[in-house]
Amino acid sequence: CVLKGGGKEKSDDEEQRLSYLKTLLCKEVASRVGRGLRAVDKMVFALVLAKVATGQNALDETKEGLSTGDITVMIEEAFGVNFPWIGKGLNNLKEVTFQDITSTVPLLLCSAPGHDVSGRVEAMAKSESKELLSVAMGSAEGYRTAENFIATASKRGTWVMLKNCHLCTDWLEDTLVKLLQSLNAGTHQDFRIFITSEISPKLPTALLQISDIIVAESPTGIKASLSRFFSSISGERFSNSVQNRLYLILGWVHSVIQERLRFMPHGWSEKYGFTEADAIHALDVIDSLVDNACGKRQNLDPEKLPWDAIRTTLRKGVFGGRITGDSDQDILDNLVNKTFVPQAFDVDFKLADVDGAPVLPEGSSKDEVFAWIDSLPSQNPPTWIGLDETAEIARDHMMAESVVKKYGIVTNALSDD
Repeated sequence: CVLKGGGKEKSDDEEQRLSYLKTLLCKEVASRVGRGLRAVDKMVFALVLAKVATGQNALDETKEGLSTGDITVMIEEAFGVNFPWIGKGLNNLKEVTFQDITSTVPLLLCSAPGHDVSGRVEAMAKSESKELLSVAMGSAEGYRTAENFIATASKRGTWVMLKNCHLCTDWLEDTLVKLLQSLNAGTHQDFRIFITSEISPKLPTALLQISDIIVAESPTGIKASLSRFFSSISGERFSNSVQNRLYLILGWVHSVIQERLRFMPHGWSEKYGFTEADAIHALDVIDSLVDNACGKRQNLDPEKLPWDAIRTTLRKGVFGGRITGDSDQDILDNLVNKTFVPQAFDVDFKLADVDGAPVLPEGSSKDEVFAWIDSLPSQNPPTWIGLDETAEIARDHMMAESVVKKYGIVTNALSDD
């Protein structure tokens, strides 16, 4: 693709032509490989590529207190400001689909748990007037449907999307890889196959080798976490404004718990396995406790809700069941005890005892809940989740240290070879 689309620059000087081709090759490799890596690994790969391209070490490992900003500057000094080391990802989905892959190369979209990217494919198919056949994987019926879809679409030139393929890694290895390897020059040139999956070490190596990959890391922050959580709740559930208020408090607690995982070991002392499923389970727990205490009445009195039972179950069961450290349990207890209180139904109830912390909306209808989430800033200060203002800086330095460490491992391995 570099030679075919070599650009407009022409020169009779062989050295200049080779230098130009080298630049184009580095850009193409970075944009293709980078999109299949996580944030830290993108930096590591760009630094390794810079060393291969220039013969010099782009990373100044002697500099103390490196930040990710410092490393970004080093990459840009080696390649230029507009070098595509981050890779062409979801925001370039159309370009990747029509220009970078072919009918025989699947596009594997890997994302963090709870971050569903299938909607991006569906929206693109609609805007491009492409017929898209999609199937949720994980059952024998899904396997048969997927095989039929691929057989039909590969001849007609339509699109296929296999969703949630982390649920069927054995089928991927035993069946899908062989199906994909059987695609040949006779496959319709307009055929495309998209595979969505959570990031998982169980994905077959053979599938990774034959696929073009985009890693879609989920957006961070309280707002993004709340949006993911509430998008997973069925609309029928928002029938009672009092329980909606409890769901919103739960969403906040869940989001704080998730965000603190990003700041280990300051957020939590261990990488506990908190998941979206915990919060979904908590919804059922809250509904059950409220129904048992108050019956299925529409007009619930917030003062008479089973606050003690809700707090205890969340602290010791739903979320607390994953915690092993006493200090971490104290953090969880404090978070739950301060939010699941009758005062949460008061106007202007603050969700954190810091300046600038959000206050709950006045009303709790479904529309008001979603409007309130939309009104939150995309990025929040660490003080919202109970951490010091310097936590973000400390986390950034830890990421930079991880880049330096991984870069050393890779370059040492290359030197040994």
